[in-house]
Parts: sequence; structure tokens; C-alpha cells
Amino acid sequence: MIGRLFFSMSFMGMCMLWAQDSLEVSQDSLQRLNYEAIYDRVKRARSNTTQQSLYLKAYLDKARMENDYREMVQGYKNYLHRSEGVTRLAYADSMVLTAKTAGDISLVGSAYLTKGIVFYSEKKYKKALNNYLLADRYVARSDDNYLEYKLKYNIALVKYYTEHFDEALGLLQGCQAYFKGKSTPGYLNTLLLLGRCHQRMNNYGLSSKINRLGLMEGKRLGSNSLAIYFVQSEGINHAMEGNYSMAIAELDSSFRVIRNTKNDFANVVLSAYYLGKSYWGVGQREKAVDYFKKVDVSFRERNYMKAELLGTYKYLTEYFATLNNQELRFFYLKKHIEAIDYMRSQSQYLDDTIKDGYDLKGIQREKQRIEQLLVIKERRQNLGITIVIVLFVLLVWLTYKYQHARKIYKKRFEAIINDQSPYLEQVGKLHVVPSHPLDISPERIDEVLERLERFERKRGFLDRKMSASKLAVIAEVNGKYLSQIIAHYKGKRVMEYINDLRVDAIIEQMKQDRKLAYYSNGSLAEVAGFNSERTFVNAFKSRVGITPMFFMQRLKDNKDN
Repeated sequence: MIGRLFFSMSFMGMCMLWAQDSLEVSQDSLQRLNYEAIYDRVKRARSNTTQQSLYLKAYLDKARMENDYREMVQGYKNYLHRSEGVTRLAYADSMVLTAKTAGDISLVGSAYLTKGIVFYSEKKYKKALNNYLLADRYVARSDDNYLEYKLKYNIALVKYYTEHFDEALGLLQGCQAYFKGKSTPGYLNTLLLLGRCHQRMNNYGLSSKINRLGLMEGKRLGSNSLAIYFVQSEGINHAMEGNYSMAIAELDSSFRVIRNTKNDFANVVLSAYYLGKSYWGVGQREKAVDYFKKVDVSFRERNYMKAELLGTYKYLTEYFATLNNQELRFFYLKKHIEAIDYMRSQSQYLDDTIKDGYDLKGIQREKQRIEQLLVIKERRQNLGITIVIVLFVLLVWLTYKYQHARKIYKKRFEAIINDQSPYLEQVGKLHVVPSHPLDISPERIDEVLERLERFERKRGFLDRKMSASKLAVIAEVNGKYLSQIIAHYKGKRVMEYINDLRVDAIIEQMKQDRKLAYYSNGSLAEVAGFNSERTFVNAFKSRVGITPMFFMQRLKDNKDN
């Protein structure tokens, strides 16, 4: 803002209302006008680029036709003020070449000054200073004192932004003496920059004195355009001295005005930083962080950063460290390093300042430490996600198996209730049937089978002490032959044969007497002749393919319905 208000290259003509000529003006008629009249039309047509281009061309063509080198230089300057990017430098080069052709040393110096200002606006301070020094070679041989001090002021601006405050002060003191009484904008801008230099050198008392002088002189001279910037500077002084409440009052009032000022982005960011610093000082950290984020956004979106603003990232990393937010802490540590690297790339002049003011290696070590923590956290999160996925898949599979089993259980229950044969088939068993003839006489086999039928009719299997050996006694055959006969004719082992009979019996009882559905497994086991609940449950499921609990629940449901 300091340089823009006084020596800005951008066009700052006063807003004027005008009516566009109803008839098209020809180039010939325009060139019959004087330069002041053509330039007046340039200013009035700023909202109409097509019309403005016509007037800009007419101005330069008139100068070429008249071989007026000074006006040719001005014509290129007119174009420069309304251009962007590399085009501005091209017009600046044309200014220098034309001025050299004219052989006017003052004009050459002015052209180099303009070219330096172009580089300065692009934050290319070294190239800006080189062109200012070239300008000085010519200006020093001229008698144009105003141009001399205008050049000194712009060199001081470079010295200020490259942190060479002592050198800037030496130049500005001469500018102050010269511009006082000769140029109000020059004088007030010089005072403002003087105060900022003392401020950056920690001479806050002297800076405040100059700020007060600037406000008084502006009022005396009837120029209040810089008043708000003297207020801003004083707010910064208070912030640096720890007078945070006073700082907030002055910075907030100036911030409200400056943020509505066109093309003053730099001072908006500057106010945001010191407002953040002040709110941090009074303990309003959330509000402070909001302002610090504005500074960060300016760097990320516009590549705007100054050594003065680097503290932003110290505050942000500390804030998110207290919240144990390692992700954002890591993010701002990275941005801190990027900002320092950017500053170094932009200006070698700042290298020592940055090195002294900020522990880059310490920041990098902290970044690496947080990065390792985040890697561990990510691995844990990934493991957790994997476990969740596995558990989900397992749950889906178990749900499917459960639902599938219920469908099968339901079908088997219906088969049992309807006295369908499938339930009598053993579920999932390998029947034990010998592949060779029995070494027992047919008569003997018939006797054993008859005794087994009698055993079944008398429900001898309900005897809880019934065993394979006891059944052999009942069948009047040795255990070996009994096993072979039951395996051959029943397709089962002896105890399977006995347990299946018990299961069939208890099922029939439950079908006849639904009250049994309310018995426990242990009670049903006793009724069915089993010695243990576990044996009963296993035998039941083995026989009909469903659990006793499911069977009883379905009986209850059918009864309720």
C-alpha cells in the first residue's frame, strides 16, 4: 500500500461520469486533438476496453507521427498501466528503447524506474533493484530532483521488503526533507514507510511518534487518504508491545476500511496477522485462528508471504497441537516449511533473517515426528477398517447360514409334523452296512430281529440304563452279532439305534402333548431315557436335523396360532 498510494503503476484516475459520443470518432480526428484531450478520453473509457484501445492507439500513433519521443514513452506507459503479465515488461522495454533513442537522460532514467516498478509489483526485488540502479546512473546526471527522490523512495521500498531497514531509513530521511512542501502524497507516504521501518527494528516509541506526525500532517495538508494506514501501523505497535486490547481496537477499525479498498490485498493480510496475534494474546484463540487462516489462504492461493507473517504457522501448529489434531498440525508444519522455502526462493536477501528467526531444522524434525505418528495412526485405522470388513463379511455369512438353516429346519419340522418319511432318514450320517454276507444263520438272525421288534413295542429303549451290552442280553446274542445285525438291517450302530428310538418316541409324545414343548432340554432328556442333556440334544439333531429348542419353539408358535 505504501508504494501503491504514491507511485503505483496501476491507473488510479478519478471516477467520472461521461456520455459516449453518439458518432464514431475516426483516428484522423483523434490525432487532431492534443495529448491531454486524448488521454482524457482514455481515462473516461476505462469501462469500455474496445473504446479505450482506440484512444490508446491514437495517442501512440500521434506521438510517432509527430516524432515526439517523450510522448511516445508516455504512450507505451499508458499501455503498460492497462496490461498484465509479460506484456507490461514488453511495454517497459519499449519505453527504455524509445528514451535511449531520444537521448534524454532524464527520460531514460524514468523508463528504467518504471521497469523496476514492474518487477517490484511481481515481488522480483533483485531485478527491481537492478533497474533502479540503472535508472540512478541517468537520473544522477540530470537536474530532475523530483525524479531523483522518487527513485530513492522506490529503492527504499525494496530495502524495506528485503529486511534492510537501516539502508531504507537513510534513503527515506532525505525523501522526507525533499517531499515536505513539494509533494503531499510523497511526504505522507515517506512518513508511513519511516514508521514501518522503525517498527520492524523494534523502535516502537519512535514509530508511534511518526504515526502521530503523519496523522497531524495529513489533517493539516487536507489529505486523509493515508490516515487509516497510520492507525493500522499504530495498532501493530500495540500488538508488538503486548497492548492487545488497544491493538484490537485500532487494527479492527482499520481492517474494516482497508478490506474494502481496491487492490490493497497486502495490507488486508497484514492486518489479519496482527489481529490474530492480538486475539491470541487475550486468550481468544479460536478467533485468532480464524485470522491466521486468512494469512495461510493468501499464501496458498496467491503465493503472498513476508518474513513478518511467518509466525502464522507457529501459532497454527501450536493451536492444533493443544487440540491433539495431528493431521492439521502436520498440515501447517508442512505449510510453514513451504513458506520459508518460498521466501528463500523469492529473495536471497532474506536468507539470514529467516535462518535467525525460525528453526527450520527443528520444524522439519517435528514434521517428521508427526508424519511417523500419522503413518502409525493410518495403519491402525486401516487395520481397524480391515477388521470391520472381515467382521461384516463374517456376519453376513453367518446371517446367511442362519437363515438357510432356518429354512431347512422349517422344512424338516413340517415333515416331522406331517409324518413324512424324510425325517426318519439319518441326517449327515454314513450308514454302516457290511458289504459281505453275515456269518450268522438265517434262523438266528430272524430270532434276533423278532426280539428287537418286541423290544421296540415294549419301549425298552426308555430305560436310562439301556446300553449295547444290555440290549445284547435282551436279544439273546453276543455283542458282535448284535452289532452286525443292527448295522445290516437298521443301518446304524447299536447306540444310534437305541437313541433314535428314544428321539422318535419323544417327538411323538410332544406331537400328542404340546405341554412338553415347555419342558427344558434336561427334562425332555429324562422323559426320553437319556442320561444327559447333551447326549439328548446331539441325538435329536442327529436324528431329525434340527435342535430340540427349534422344534419346541415351532410347536409353541403353532399352538399360539
